[in-house]
Amino acid sequence: MSRNGYRSFTIISLCISFLLLTSCNQSQRKEEHNTNKPTREVLGFYTEQEGTYPGSQPTVNSQFTHLSIIAPFWYKLDDKRPGSLIDSVTADHKRKVIGSAHEKHLKVYLVVHNLLYETVEKGKQVASQVLDHDKNRHVFIQNLRKEMNQYKYDGINIDMENLYLSDRDSFSLLIKELSDAMHRDGKAVTVSVPANTGDSRANPWSPWFDYAKIGLYSDSLMVMTYDEHNPRTKPGSTASVDWTEATIRYALKQGVASSKILLGIGGYGWDWDTTTNKALYSSYAQVMGKKTKFKAKVKWDSATQTPHFGYVDEKHHSHQVWFENSSSLRVKLNLVEKYNLRGIGIWRLGLEDPKYWTAISQKIKVKK
Repeated sequence: MSRNGYRSFTIISLCISFLLLTSCNQSQRKEEHNTNKPTREVLGFYTEQEGTYPGSQPTVNSQFTHLSIIAPFWYKLDDKRPGSLIDSVTADHKRKVIGSAHEKHLKVYLVVHNLLYETVEKGKQVASQVLDHDKNRHVFIQNLRKEMNQYKYDGINIDMENLYLSDRDSFSLLIKELSDAMHRDGKAVTVSVPANTGDSRANPWSPWFDYAKIGLYSDSLMVMTYDEHNPRTKPGSTASVDWTEATIRYALKQGVASSKILLGIGGYGWDWDTTTNKALYSSYAQVMGKKTKFKAKVKWDSATQTPHFGYVDEKHHSHQVWFENSSSLRVKLNLVEKYNLRGIGIWRLGLEDPKYWTAISQKIKVKK
């Protein structure tokens, strides 16, 4: 080999070595970055198909590596037998979904609620029948234990959203008694509570819940930070950044440990027909369908840190659409990081922007 050839070979070898070293360093830094990401819970509420809204199972099948827990929305309080449960799916279906989740190394929490009766008032009455009587609370807890042990649930989510103010203390007592029993069985207890900011922006159902006591007794508090604007309000963001942060600050001020707070994240939006003053609950796919159909342009609202757009339909009705997407999710994940929260809870799997999962994987290490 000539001197010039040897020199060229040496230079090329050095360049290759430098590139390999740089690549290795970048890979190492990337690996260290991934390792250093905080471990947080990602709970996804799970439902069957609801009319035109897709069921949650396809999302679980494709995104299970980005989830810690699924919480099937299958049970409500029995309005005729206080303390008993009404379920909406068969025993075989429960076993199939729970077994599949466990194979994917997902935990499964039973959700029980007091919603979806003929009237809102009935939900309050049904809950009160359980909360106000020692015997009925005991029956309720024993029925839950039986159901959870039979189907191998890992925990429970109590989602009693609409109570009488007079039941505030008895609800806290229920959570204490329930947690004592569940912890003996090795099960976790999480409680969904309406968002509270401590001011006029609080959810009207919020004062019914004693954050301090519930946060003390339960393993985690799922703060439902969505529906800041809803069919009963003027059009606006589902969860603005300032409002969301105010709900976190309120919970912390009440003494709830940051390590117990799951930040509720909506995966949907509202489409307001401002001509008729009606709002349609809409999945991300439905929202994008309207955007495409009516050639609307999505705008980013810098004040709320959420997307929105407007359009005029075939009937010449004006619409305003506010929704959540991966960009607004990143803003909320920044709050989770800022306050070092336990994690997030998504309502609900199957409604969300598919890019949610990219944002989650980039921001946090999912706890298994």
